[in-house]
Amino acid sequence: MIKTLFANIEQATPDFKSRPQQVEMSQFIADTLKQGEHQRVAVVEAPTGVGKTLAYLAGAIDAALDNKKILVISTATVNLQQQLLQKDVPHFAKATGKDLKVVQAKGRRRYLCPSKLISLVESPIQQDLSFDVDQKYQQAKQHTAAKRVFEQWDKQQWDGDRDSRSDAIEPALWHQISTDSEGCAGKSCSQYLRCPYYLVRRDMMTANVVIANHDLVLSDADLGGGLVLPNPEEILFVFDEAHNLPQKALDHAAKALNFAQLYQTTEAADSVLKKIPQALSFRQHDFGFMLKELRRDLPAVITLLGQLETLLQSHDVVKDLVAGKISEPRIYWQSPLVQAMLVPCQGLFQRANTIYKHYALFAKWIKDALETKEITNKIAEVLLPQVGTVQNIFGYLIDFMGLFLDEDKPDFPPNVRWLSYQQFGKSTTLVVNAGPMTAAYFLEKTLWNRAYAAVLTSATLRGMGLFQRFRSDCGLKHFSEKHFLAVKSPFNYHQQASLHLPNMTALPNDNFADWQQEIVNQLIHIINVEEATLVLFTSKQVMDTVYKKLPQNLTDLVLLQGNKLSPRNMVQAHIKRIEQGKGSIIFGMDRFAEGVDLPGNLCSHVVITKLPFPVFTRPIEQAKQEWVIKSGGQPFIALSLPAVSIRLIQACGRLLRKETDSGRITILDRRLLTKAYGKQLLQHLPNYRLT
Repeated sequence: MIKTLFANIEQATPDFKSRPQQVEMSQFIADTLKQGEHQRVAVVEAPTGVGKTLAYLAGAIDAALDNKKILVISTATVNLQQQLLQKDVPHFAKATGKDLKVVQAKGRRRYLCPSKLISLVESPIQQDLSFDVDQKYQQAKQHTAAKRVFEQWDKQQWDGDRDSRSDAIEPALWHQISTDSEGCAGKSCSQYLRCPYYLVRRDMMTANVVIANHDLVLSDADLGGGLVLPNPEEILFVFDEAHNLPQKALDHAAKALNFAQLYQTTEAADSVLKKIPQALSFRQHDFGFMLKELRRDLPAVITLLGQLETLLQSHDVVKDLVAGKISEPRIYWQSPLVQAMLVPCQGLFQRANTIYKHYALFAKWIKDALETKEITNKIAEVLLPQVGTVQNIFGYLIDFMGLFLDEDKPDFPPNVRWLSYQQFGKSTTLVVNAGPMTAAYFLEKTLWNRAYAAVLTSATLRGMGLFQRFRSDCGLKHFSEKHFLAVKSPFNYHQQASLHLPNMTALPNDNFADWQQEIVNQLIHIINVEEATLVLFTSKQVMDTVYKKLPQNLTDLVLLQGNKLSPRNMVQAHIKRIEQGKGSIIFGMDRFAEGVDLPGNLCSHVVITKLPFPVFTRPIEQAKQEWVIKSGGQPFIALSLPAVSIRLIQACGRLLRKETDSGRITILDRRLLTKAYGKQLLQHLPNYRLT
C-alpha cells in the first residue's frame, strides 16, 4: 500500500523521487497504526531531507480514512501550518487521488464574536464624570475602532479571523470582541449563522484532515477534549516538531493564583449576581438556596484572599520578591509558610467549587432560556460572557488548588510551588504558582490513554543518541522499543559539510572576557564577507558585545537580532542581500538555531559561538535537578547533556537543508576537544568532515 502511494506521487510529480528513508518511515507508521487499542503510537526521528511530511501523510492517511477517524496534524510553528494547509496536503491529495478536505483549527479567541462586537458598537459611550480626560479619549478611540471592525466584517471585507488581518487589533479591544466557550450562546446566539468560529466548526464537521498547533491541542486536552477539536477517541494525531511537546505540555499543566485577577473576578461575580434574579425571574423558585450560598461565599473569597495575601506579604521571601531582590522563589510543602497557607487555600478550594457549580448552572439556564425564548438575545448575549468569565476563572482556581494542595509523596515526583510578581493590567500583583515537575502524566492521561492513535516526529528527538529523555518527558515509558524509530539522513554529510574546531585558548566558563575577545578575533578571521553566514549565540549580552567590537566592514553586513528588525524580517532582508549577489551575516540566538530554513547559498557557513547548554533557572527545572539527585542520578548526565546534544544537532542542522547544499560549520568552544563529554557530543553529531 505504501509503495503504491509513493508510486502514484512519483507519477503525478515528475521532479519527485521517494527516498528509502521516507518509505521506511511511512511503512513503520502504517505498521504501528495497525496495533491494538492504546498501542497505536509511533515515534520517529527523521533528519532534515527525509521528507517527513509526505512520509507521515502516506503512513497515516489510510489508517485515518479506513477507521473513519480525523487526522489532526499539530505543529509548533505558523509557517509549517501554512505550508501544510496551502501546499503539502492539497498536493498529496491530488497526487494520490485521496478525497481530502483540510481545515485549519484555532481556538475561539482567535475569532471575532459578532454578538460582543455588536453589543460594544451599540452601547453608548459612558458619560461618567469620574472618568479622567485620558480615559474618555481611550474609550472613544476604542469605540471608533470597534465600529470600523464591525463595518469590515459586516461588509465581508474581513472574515473575522484575527490572523487574517493585515493590521493589528489592540489586545484590549480584541479581548472585548472575542469570547471563550463559557461566554458563548452557541446555536441560540442571534449571530450563530454568521459567526466566524462556527463557520469553521461547520467546515470541520465534514473535514478529514485538520491542521492545528500544539497549544490548541493541549488546551483542548486540558479542558477534557472535544471543545474545539473532536474528542481524542475520534482523532489520529500527528505531532510534527514534537520535540517542543514536553515543554508546551508543562506550560499548560501549570496553574496560578493571581490575587488581582481573583479580586476583580469576585467583584464581577457579585455584580453579575445582582442581575440574575431579574434575568432569570421565571426560575426564581429554583435558585433561592444558590443565591444564599453565593451571598455567603463571594464575600468569604475576598476575606480568604486577604488572609492569604497578608500571610504571604509578611514573609521575608515575599518582601525580597516585591523588592526585586529575587525572582520566582520556590516554596516547599514541608515549609511553615506552605503549611500556614493550607487553611485559607482549603477554604478557597471549597468556596470556588460552590461558585463554579452555581455559575455553570446559571450559564446552562441562560442558554436553555434562549432556546425557549424566555429570555431575549440582547440580555443573554450581555449576561453569558460575564457569567462565563466567572465560571472560567473559578474553574481555573479549582485546578490550581488541585495541584497546590496535592501533598508530596515519597516515591513520586512532587508538584512544584513558587511565587512570582507579575504585571496585571496597569499594576503588579503577587501570584502563587503550582505545576507538575513533568508533563508525562498530563500527556499520558489526556492524550495517549484516549487518542485513537498518535504519531510523534521531529528532526531531533534523541539526546546523546537515545530516545530516553524524550520518552520520559512525554509519558511514553510504557511503550516498548518497537514504537521508536530513528531513520538515517539522506545527506552525505562527510562530502557536503566540514566541521571546523579552531584552536581556542580561552574557555567561556573560566576566562569569560578573554573568550569574548577571542570570539571577535576568530569571527574577523573566519567570516567570508561574500558569503551567507549565520552566527549563533546563547547570550544577548555576549552577542551585543561581540558586535560592537567587530570592524565596520563586518558590522555593515550584520543583521542583529533584537536591533531593529523582527526575526522574520531579518531573514527576508538576508535573502534579499544574497539574491543581489552581496554577502550577509545574521547574528541570532535560539530563534535562529531551530526552525529557520535557509537552503542553498542562503547559508554557506554556520558559526556556533558556545555549546548551547541549558540554564536551569526556572523553578520546575530546578525541581527536576533535585529529583534526579534524590533518585541517585546526576543532573548533568540525565538532563544537561541530552539537552545540549539536541540543541547542538539542531544548530548544526541550519547548514544543510537539501541534498544539493554544502558548506561549513565552525564551533568556537574548545570543550568539544578537551572535555570527555565534548567527545561524546561530537560522536552524536552527523558525520561531518572534521578539521
